[in-house]
Amino acid sequence: MLQKEDLKEVIAEVLETMVGKNLLKEPVSAASTEYYTRDELCTRLHITYTTLWRMEKRGDIQAHKIGRRNLYSKQEVDALISKSIPANSTNQ
Repeated sequence: MLQKEDLKEVIAEVLETMVGKNLLKEPVSAASTEYYTRDELCTRLHITYTTLWRMEKRGDIQAHKIGRRNLYSKQEVDALISKSIPANSTNQ
């Protein structure tokens, strides 16, 4: 049978283990949780709403529905832009 002090030690060890595991995880950066609205994204990419809709249908970009709004992850948009621009391109 566990004594009161033994139980406290076991609980303390479990808590240290759990907290330690959470601290080792990579923190989610603020940039990954930022979003563009449809207007902001169309302005940034210089496209129309129709083109954005087509990109969604093709699977090029994913809209995140929050309420009645379509929001687009800045991280996904930046990845799309870097993917569409060749690494060796130079302005001539």
